[in-house]
Amino acid sequence: MTRRRFRFAAIVLVVLLGCLGTPPVFAAPALTLSTVALGNVFTDGQQVQVGLSTSAASVSWTVTDVNGATVTSGSQAAASTLQLPVTTRGWYQLSVQAADSGGTTTARTTFAIISPLGAAPQSGITTSVLGDFQSTSEGWSFYPGSEYPGATGSFAQDTSDGHTGGKSGRLSGDFSGGGAYVSVKRAVPAVSATSLSFWARTAGNVSWINVRLTDSTGQVHQQRVNLSGATDWQALAITRFDGGRQYVHFGGANDGVWHGPAKGVELVLDRNGITGGGTTAAISIDDLTAGVPAAQPNTVLGDYESSAEGWSFYPGSEFPGATGSYTLDPSTGHTGVQSAKLSADFSGGGNYVALQRELTSQNLSSLTLWVRTTQLSSIGLRLTDATGQVHQQRLPLSGTSNWQSLTVSRFDAGTSYLHFGGADDGIWHGPAKAVSLTVDKPQIIGGGTAATVSIDSVTALYAGPLLGAGTHFGAKWGPDPLPLVAQSGARTVRDEAYWADAETTRGTFAFPAKVTNYLTALQNNSIDPLLIADYGNCLYDCPDHAFNAPSTDAGRAAFANYADALLTKYPQVKNLAVWNEWDNNAAGPANKSPDSYLTLLKATYAKVKAGHPAVTVVGGGDTDVTQLAWFQSFAALGGLQYLDVVSIHPYNYLHAPENLGTYIAQLRAIIRQYNGGVDKPIWITEAGWRTATSSDSVDEATQAMYLARAELVTLGHGIQRYYLYDFMNDGSDPAGLEDNFGLIHHSSDPLGPYTPKPSFVAYATAARQLAGATFLGRENPGNGLIDQVFSAADGSPLRAIWAATGANTTVTVNAGGPIQVTSLYGLSTTYTPDAAGNITVPVGVRPVYIKGSTINSVSAP
Repeated sequence: MTRRRFRFAAIVLVVLLGCLGTPPVFAAPALTLSTVALGNVFTDGQQVQVGLSTSAASVSWTVTDVNGATVTSGSQAAASTLQLPVTTRGWYQLSVQAADSGGTTTARTTFAIISPLGAAPQSGITTSVLGDFQSTSEGWSFYPGSEYPGATGSFAQDTSDGHTGGKSGRLSGDFSGGGAYVSVKRAVPAVSATSLSFWARTAGNVSWINVRLTDSTGQVHQQRVNLSGATDWQALAITRFDGGRQYVHFGGANDGVWHGPAKGVELVLDRNGITGGGTTAAISIDDLTAGVPAAQPNTVLGDYESSAEGWSFYPGSEFPGATGSYTLDPSTGHTGVQSAKLSADFSGGGNYVALQRELTSQNLSSLTLWVRTTQLSSIGLRLTDATGQVHQQRLPLSGTSNWQSLTVSRFDAGTSYLHFGGADDGIWHGPAKAVSLTVDKPQIIGGGTAATVSIDSVTALYAGPLLGAGTHFGAKWGPDPLPLVAQSGARTVRDEAYWADAETTRGTFAFPAKVTNYLTALQNNSIDPLLIADYGNCLYDCPDHAFNAPSTDAGRAAFANYADALLTKYPQVKNLAVWNEWDNNAAGPANKSPDSYLTLLKATYAKVKAGHPAVTVVGGGDTDVTQLAWFQSFAALGGLQYLDVVSIHPYNYLHAPENLGTYIAQLRAIIRQYNGGVDKPIWITEAGWRTATSSDSVDEATQAMYLARAELVTLGHGIQRYYLYDFMNDGSDPAGLEDNFGLIHHSSDPLGPYTPKPSFVAYATAARQLAGATFLGRENPGNGLIDQVFSAADGSPLRAIWAATGANTTVTVNAGGPIQVTSLYGLSTTYTPDAAGNITVPVGVRPVYIKGSTINSVSAP
């Protein structure tokens, strides 16, 4: 009976539920974030905002920094954008939550705030070698410190050891009979130096030496330079002559003020600098160089060897009636074989015509060009500044029929100067955004109505390439992230134009439009491409249907023809790499061997140099840290004579970058061994750390830190270019080994297309700090800290300080005035010294950049 009642009740319940329907299921709200600025990258003063779409009535949000600390949080009603009150430079993660009765949905993205690229100064220094010790005729002489009798010693050329060139100068001192110091010195031609650098090597028993510089009054300025205690060659530098450690002065004006130029230099081995109470020591000296302020490096805006530079004709339409044209003239050129011909005809009216192009934001200091005409008394120049204001002036011409050089060093003044548009205040607000050269009717000689002028070598003074990035615009990347490459501060990229895509019919070359498009975009952004000629082509040799390394004479000749065709098609390409990683990517009959690579390189080098002698050929198999034996075999076969630059790929993966110096030294020794004792330039054309979930990956903050340190370490070892690999993640799989090397996320990444990783901000900071800088040497403040000294772009001292390992600590900076300290992520802070001239600066494994023209010393506590 009980079972029947229960059964009946259950049936009734089912019927009732069926009548009432299924209980509603409430879905969590929809929530999507999108980018407003490309990649969520903002610059100083820009409002940080992201696109927002949600079905919820409101959202809450939290912003955290690279350490995971909360920076700010808040909430707002649903809207099309989410505006964030973050103004400090750095890298950030944004987490947004939308909630309703159905639950909570979370979306995340990243964003960055960096300084405008134009804020970086763009100049540099040149060098004057005072001692390379390759001969005995440099004028160096030994001095026994006779005012303190008893010391003996010598100075001689050491032919068995040298930092460069195989020889050095060796200063020896023996104080067993007394005395205080010995020295080596020389008089120098009047040199307006601002820094002094040299390399030194001891047996590890000298802790410091003194450097004396004599100024134009005969006053001697002496300071102490610390040594690390190591036995290998170490770089040392002085960036202030009337200060430094244990500074003293005597003689001459005797006022403690440097009165340039320099007249003499002296290196002093002091008895008190010998460790352990010893009485004898020796120090080897090499590459003693004075740093002299120099003009800014050049960037050519118009050489008119191709039409890809972005120049266009404008008829001055606001004054109707003028006609004319812009053409490339192959019959005349000041440099190269072509020039621009700008023609004007005012017989129908009008006032001017122009040749114009837009510029990537460039902080120019001057502009030079060459012109040739007999019909004009002047040519007009218009430069548009960052506000859109046009600054116009006339550049008078001499009337000669020869080419004449014109230089403009001030943009808001000059002959017949006027301004309009933008700020309209007559003040130059860099950086430059556009340039225009004009033929003006009133400047035609004799009242004529038509004139023609030839123009060539329009050149801006702008820092040359230093830091670059690997890209794949010639392969699978679309063009969208290219503006971020320019914004990062990269001045050069390494990309490709595949042979198999360009030659689909034997002997006929047709490069894909994407190659033309990205090379034109790079040129318009003043980014210098290093193009790789690769890979194989199954029209010739097809061993593996993958890389297809050429292995026959016909295949190698065809490859050389492809390289020649590439440079002919794209004359803006000045650097060409022959293959990518032959030691890994040349299977089949070529067998990845040094001799097969040399055979290909030799054929390609000859072809390239015959038609394009100014092109820099980059090669060497792209050896990594495990392939030195491969490279040595290649060099022993004579391969170094068929390249201009040695390319290497020293991937370090889990390891910190400081050990790269040892590898570079080993590589350089091989180059000298097989190149007659002479160096070849070395470029790092790939290096990086992946941020995947694999065991050989690092986290994103470590990637950022290692990248900055690698750039600094390699610059300190004479590397001329550093290309990180690569600019953008090549996919969005967190476990993908090739998907996570980038500075920015892939277009399909859940965090948003092209959004920044911490390394993007670290890279941008380094690019701005090091643009135009010259490495001078390395100091040793103690506690294992690394202090690399540069001359900044404006000639002022710049230091980069970090610890390879260990906990955060501080250094004491002694300075005569304020200093600026910039963090890994671009945050700049100004410090003022206390009454004793000291400033305590936090340092650690993340590099900090310190600028200040009155820094005397840096020391660890």
